Amino acid sequence: MTAPAGVTAPETARERSAQTRARRLVVASTMVITIGMLFGYKIDERLALSNIAQVVGLILLFVAHPRLLRARDVVLILLGLGSVVLAAVSVSLIYGYRADPLHTAYFLAATVYLTAVYRACSERGAGADVAEGVRRSIPPAAAVLLVTGVLERTEGAPFISFGFDDNSHAAVAACFLAFASLRFLRTPLRLILAIAFFAAALLTYSRMPFFFAPFLAIAFAVEYRRLRAEATEAWHVFGAHLLVLAAVAIPVVLARNAAEHFTVFERVLAPGEFTIASTTAHIELLSLGAQLKVDNVWNMLLGVTPGGFAATAVASDIDLTTFAVRDPIAYQAMLDGWAPLHSSLGSVLLEFPAWVAVVFVVVVVLTFVRLLRRREWVMAAFLVGLMAATTLYSSHNEIYFVVSLAVSIAMAYDNPAARRPANGGRDEDSTAEHVPRLTPAAPGGRDG
Repeated sequence: MTAPAGVTAPETARERSAQTRARRLVVASTMVITIGMLFGYKIDERLALSNIAQVVGLILLFVAHPRLLRARDVVLILLGLGSVVLAAVSVSLIYGYRADPLHTAYFLAATVYLTAVYRACSERGAGADVAEGVRRSIPPAAAVLLVTGVLERTEGAPFISFGFDDNSHAAVAACFLAFASLRFLRTPLRLILAIAFFAAALLTYSRMPFFFAPFLAIAFAVEYRRLRAEATEAWHVFGAHLLVLAAVAIPVVLARNAAEHFTVFERVLAPGEFTIASTTAHIELLSLGAQLKVDNVWNMLLGVTPGGFAATAVASDIDLTTFAVRDPIAYQAMLDGWAPLHSSLGSVLLEFPAWVAVVFVVVVVLTFVRLLRRREWVMAAFLVGLMAATTLYSSHNEIYFVVSLAVSIAMAYDNPAARRPANGGRDEDSTAEHVPRLTPAAPGGRDG
């Protein structure tokens, strides 16, 4: 091929090599952090294997694109960090609480990663690389869940947590993989695999999957329609029908022959005193968080620092007697200083500076709107399910929550026009190649 005017062939070859290397590194970064999110095993009191994956994935992303962040990104991140430092001073003077720097370090790394993913996709067209990374991560992720689940079951665990320190964490991570299977896998069997991941989430005895269920049904219908539209032969249509039949039949068979492993349905459909008390305690925690937020003007402006809810609530003048009687175990956890607010959105609004919380909400809303505009129906449905599920549960301090947001942002803001083909012509790794569209959609988007 003839090199462009003014550019020598060796320079063009080096550029192609650099572009190919960058894409492979983005794929590797996405795989490391997506698979790594499943390894919640604690190395230390606050450090888990997934945190190492978080750091490695972040480093790989910046190696792929060294100058991702703009000056204004750095300024905003530093302003956020400075605001949290001021909040730490505030809660120290008011409540005598010493903020945990590890919490701040985690959220700093998460913010940098999300910002870098946004820049890589909107300015470098890396959305297809993120999509490819997620696609390649799904089979090994399934293997990890299978192995950890079997090991826990053989050890006689009362319910499955897939190696997470909380069964609800495992449930949300498995639900993400269910939606990711529908969105990123190329095989028609993605319908079956999505059901398998959702079944794994139900094994955890967590109620989180039920928040996702209606949105997964929407995503499932979208992908079934896509399979029908992509069919070129009559037997392809018949195969799509068989897949849907199998997806419906499998849960029925499991319900009849393995009901003892899915006791979560008993918890949801026939809630007992424990379940009702748990829900009431979650709502009461939100009430306590609201009271703490308005306890003084500094809490309203600066928050109580990431992870600072429990210790500051105990040190405040807020009456915790009712909560202590209702849920003595959670109350003891508050006295120990580590009980979460049990709400991701509530925690962001309470613990972080007000302007940071506003930015978070705006980013989520705008991401959802852009997903709808680009007809990314599966990821839009997932994002709503994620926000609904984590309103009454803390997930924001887990890697899978960061991965979930990152993938949503990547699909919402991807800019294929900024993607420079490594082969000098048509980009064979574009998102359009990964997931065929039914009709023309917005650049980088998917039509449903």
